[in-house]
Amino acid sequence: MNGTIGPQNLKSGPTSFLNYLLSSLNNAGRERFFPNLRRVELETKQVLYHPDQRISDIFFPEDSVIAMLTVMENGATIESATVGREGASWISASFKSPTMPCQTMVAIPGQAYKVPAEVVEREIRENGAFHNTLSHYSHVLLIQTLRSTACNGLHTLEQRCARWMLLTSDRTGHDRFAITHDFLSQLLGVQRTGVTALVHRLALNGVLEVNRGQIRIADRKKLEELSCECYRIMKAQFSILET
Repeated sequence: MNGTIGPQNLKSGPTSFLNYLLSSLNNAGRERFFPNLRRVELETKQVLYHPDQRISDIFFPEDSVIAMLTVMENGATIESATVGREGASWISASFKSPTMPCQTMVAIPGQAYKVPAEVVEREIRENGAFHNTLSHYSHVLLIQTLRSTACNGLHTLEQRCARWMLLTSDRTGHDRFAITHDFLSQLLGVQRTGVTALVHRLALNGVLEVNRGQIRIADRKKLEELSCECYRIMKAQFSILET
């Protein structure tokens, strides 16, 4: 269960945000947001939304990473989209889409801001610039989702795993993150043994360092060489979003 850091409501508000969407708010928008803004600590595998659950709150990651998982009838899972500091857990809830068919879970623990969906909806109506920013982000998320679908079907496990780790590093701002082989295999939609063998090989080759459930990117250049073009395309989209 997520916990609140500091006071429940940030009436005066932080001076800056790592989250791109929140940082795009103008002064008037921040004043409207602050009374309902809560900073929370997200935990690994914490379920934010179950499939088809009505979404009442939206999470804006700061250094955490949120994954949207498609769950099959037999229990098999695969990541459909991922969200970090560039976006929000389900921004379409603010565009009159109050539910989603995926299970939304925390992939990488860390901090986020939690805002009631109706507050975001109100800001969209009153702040044209914020509406445009969210529309732009929704387009970037769509491109990422389409690219991830192609990547999952056409590229090797090594390429996909390298892409996932690089994007995670970009989103958190760290080269080290905590994730188990079992959870990583769920995100990538493969058997745990395949992920374990791959991570072990990358560690032997000096690309990764693995220690007690923590993975550190030891050689980013080599990891980028192992990744597919999907990483470069997704990174370019996020760069456009931030300009």
